[in-house]
Order: sequence, then C-alpha cells, then structure tokens
Amino acid sequence: MLRNNVVLAVFKRNVQSYFSGVLGYLFIVVFVVAGAFAAFNQQFFANNQANLDQLSLWYPLLLLFIIPAITMGVWADEKKMGTDELLFTLPASDLEILLGKFFAVLAVYTIALLFSVTHVFVLWKIGNPDMGLMFTTYFGYWLAGASLLAAGMFASALTSSTTVAFVLGTVICAIPIFIGQIAPSSNLVQGLSLVEQFQDFSTGVIPLGAVLYFVSLAVMMLYLNRILITRRHWSSQQQNSMGLQYLIRTVSLAVILISVNVIVSYGSSRMDMTGEKVFSLSQTTKDLLTKIDEKNPITIEAFISPEVSREYVPIRKRLIGLLREYNQLGGKRLQVRFVDVEPFSKAEEEARLLNISPQQVQTERGGRAFVDTIFMGAVVKSGTDEVVIPFFNVGTPIEYELTRSIRTVSKDERLTVGILNTDASIFGGLNMGMGGNQPPWLIVSELKKQYKVEQVSPDSPISDTAYDVLIAVLPSSLTEPQLNNLVEYVKKGKPTLICDDPLPVYGGGRGIQNAPRMPKPSPGGGMFGMQQPPSTPKADQGRLTPLLSLLQIAWDNGQVVFDYFNPHPEFAEVVRPELIFISPKNGVKGAFSN
Repeated sequence: MLRNNVVLAVFKRNVQSYFSGVLGYLFIVVFVVAGAFAAFNQQFFANNQANLDQLSLWYPLLLLFIIPAITMGVWADEKKMGTDELLFTLPASDLEILLGKFFAVLAVYTIALLFSVTHVFVLWKIGNPDMGLMFTTYFGYWLAGASLLAAGMFASALTSSTTVAFVLGTVICAIPIFIGQIAPSSNLVQGLSLVEQFQDFSTGVIPLGAVLYFVSLAVMMLYLNRILITRRHWSSQQQNSMGLQYLIRTVSLAVILISVNVIVSYGSSRMDMTGEKVFSLSQTTKDLLTKIDEKNPITIEAFISPEVSREYVPIRKRLIGLLREYNQLGGKRLQVRFVDVEPFSKAEEEARLLNISPQQVQTERGGRAFVDTIFMGAVVKSGTDEVVIPFFNVGTPIEYELTRSIRTVSKDERLTVGILNTDASIFGGLNMGMGGNQPPWLIVSELKKQYKVEQVSPDSPISDTAYDVLIAVLPSSLTEPQLNNLVEYVKKGKPTLICDDPLPVYGGGRGIQNAPRMPKPSPGGGMFGMQQPPSTPKADQGRLTPLLSLLQIAWDNGQVVFDYFNPHPEFAEVVRPELIFISPKNGVKGAFSN
C-alpha cells in the first residue's frame, strides 16, 4: 500500500535540495528570460496578436534545456554522494521513493512555469488576451513538461555524473520532440510526436487524446525508472532472465499505451476554451462528418504559407485549428494533409497545378514595404470529385466553405440547379437595359462549387426532369408567354426558389430600372439612326398575378419594406432605410447573422 507520508518526506527532501544552491534559481531565471525573448520576438509584433504563439513555437526546444536542468541530479547526485544506498535502506518502497522524487521535480518545474506567467501580464498590459486560450496554453506547457520530467529522471538514473545526465536527458527528451520529422506524412508517427500533440493546446483547445498521450509518456518513462532502481534486487544469476522478463513487460506496456492512444484518438472529446469558441464546429458539420461513407473517404489538402502578413494571421490560425477539428472528428472517414508552401518550392508548384491561387499582399517590415505571396487554400477530394477553395480571404466563412465542399464531394452525383433567364441577367452578358455587357453574379460561381449550374430559357416549356431546383430571380420582368411557362413548371410541384423585389438594387444601383412597375427596357437593335423596336410588355404589368394566385399569396409590387436600424452608422449617408439588416441587435432573436 502506498504511504503518503513517505512520499511526502521524499518530496520535501528533494525540493529543499534543489533550492539549497544558487544553480537552481539560475536555471529558472534563464528559463523565464529565454521564454520572454521567444514570446516577444519581432514576429510577435508583426502579427499584432495578444497570444503566446511565438513562445509555443519555441517551447519544445526550451524544454530540452529546463527538463534536464531540473532532473539531472535526481538520481545522479544520490549515486555520486553514495546516499542512494542509504535512501533505499529506509522503510520505504521503490515506488514511494520514485513518486516522491517525481512529484518533487514536478513541483520545481511548476514553480518555474508560474514565474513565466509574467508573459501573460505583459500581454494583458499591451493587449486583450483570451484568458481561455492562456489557460489551455499553460496547461499544455505543464503537461508537456511533466511527461518529459520522467524521461529526464530516467537519464539521471543511468549515470552518476550530473553533466552526463544533462546530456543524456537532452537526447532522450529530443526523441518525442523530433520524432514527427522522421515521417511527416505518417499519422502513426505524428501521433507519437510531442510537438503534434501540443499544438491543440496552443490554439485554445484541450483534446482528451493529447492529455492521454502526455500521461502515457510519463507512465512509460516512470516504469523505466522503476526498472532501473529495482535492478539492485536481482542476483547475478537472475540478471539475464529478469532483464528479458522486464524487456517483455516494457514492450507490452508500450504496445498497450500506444493502442489505447490510437483507439481514443478516433473518438476523443475536445474542449474549446477560447472566449468566442472559434474552434468549435457546428452540429450540422458534426452530423455531416458522421455520415461520410468509410468506403469513400475524403481528403482535405490544405496549402498554407508558414508566414503571412498581419491581417491574415488570425485567419491562418483559425483555418489550421478548424482543420485539426475536422481531422479529429472525421476519423478514418476524413483525413487532412497540411502542406507548408515555401516560395519557389515543389509545394508551390503542386498548389498552382491544383488551381490554388496565391494572394499578393503588401506588408511593412522594418519601415520598408514588401509584397508577399500568400497561399491559403484547400482542395477537398473524394473519389473522382473534388472542390477547390482557391483562397481563404478576410471575411471568408471558413467552416461554411469546408463543410459545403465536403458535402459536395461526399455525394455520388452533384445536383443540378437551373437559373431562369430574366432581366436580372444572373449569368451576365449583354443587357441593354443595364447598359452594356454585365459580368455573372457572384452567386453563380458560388453555386458552381457545389452544384451543376445551367441556364434555363423561359421562352419554351421548362423540362420537369432536368433540374433538381429552379431559381427564378425577378420573374416580374418576364413577358406573358415566359411567365406562363414558369407557372406551368411550378404547377407540377417542382422545387423552385422565387426571388422578386419592388426595389431591386444591383449592378451599381442600376437594378431599379428592372423594378416590377418600371417598363421593360428596350432590347436594342436600332441601327443607322433607325428607331429601336418597342419592347414586349411585362406580363400583367409585373404584378405576377398568375404565379401569386397559384401560390395563394398576395404581394403589392409597389410597397417597400424599410427599417431605420443600421449597424454601420459610419455609412449612414450611403445605407438607405430600404436596406434591411437582420440581426439580434435589432430584436430578432433567431437572426442568422450577428
């Protein structure tokens, strides 16, 4: 049975021993100062973000210094001064002594980490840091250090020299830190990487799988410590047999821990601690990920520049964080591949071949202007279908774009959307009423990302089998024969989206020319000074009477809804009351926009 008083006695003895000399304090000072230089470097001020991303980037390397510095004398000093024999003759079990020493070095590391909380006070002084993010970041620092402390103790148990113990501790701790660089594309190897497991904490997320990883690493290294300190009980005849037995036990424990971590990684829960829950996926996205067919898995290839200009830093961070959420929740059904795109590299070549468009951004560094080429796009693939998101720009709804693309490629066949040709000219082209050649509306390119999009002529009967959905924008501009064709189509019960407006605003404000009560614009065609042919009048003067009667609704095409609520008072002279903002700030609780 574990005796707490014995563990506490060993704990106090080792903590007092560490702080009995000036060297222990010196290591803590160096750790905090080095952390400050890493946290508040030039890139921190260039990014202009109140977080510890720069420190998190360098923190694994800081651990290679502070962990061996704390643990190098745990066992080595005992051997050097000959107190190990006295220690093990005390009425205490090997496990009690081991735990007492581990909790002691953990306490020293925790004290060093608490001194580094001054970085957070600096952030609070110059900005407004997310305290949830600060908590998860420091929790990640603590877990990562705690797991490596056991590895440092193992190195100290191998020698009686503190210098050798420091070097061995650095080498052993470097294994989980750098193992991910051996095979960057291997999920198994990346799962063993301390850097990979730590990343989520630095974004404000606490994943159960990562917590289990750090606990497993600590348990494994503590078990190796116990083997080393129990060897003194083995007789000379037992050395080979006991060595083989403990080797099998060690391998078995490693296999069990790795297996448990792999199993948990496929369904582990994650807690988003950020203030605005920026890395939490909506329930719609979660439901979609569970419905993906495992026989037809989806791959997301994200091409992202390692360094971006200031205005794109939060977008890059959120994109990476959300993609990690997709990867975690997707399991075997969805895999995410991150590609760092350096200038003039093979990755840049690959990105351009996949139609990932770079963005030219002007930035300022050191008082000089530079033009940076930034890649921040993704390709979503499944079987023979793929969707390319060329660039995640400022204001792009990242989760919406990714979820929509996943939904598109997960289907066997894309749905077909038909867009009815009206005076709104959704597909662009020559429009005399609007004054020349008009580009397609943005909605056309957006719909093409998810559906097959086709133009539909109202001049002839509309096929009731060719389209899954028909979109009719401004049908009040149709002539009587054209409107009759639309009405006949709607009579058949086919899905139809009808959009009309008594005060249409588009095309630089010239859409008012196509208002229902305005006469139909002349089609043009007058040549050599000849009079233009008269335009065909709108059906029922744009009142849509046959269509509205069919739908059993009433609409006055001369009345305009208006609202004086304007969330952008700085544009009060430009934004007219006819532009309606649907927002919770206007008393609409169920508003779809914030």
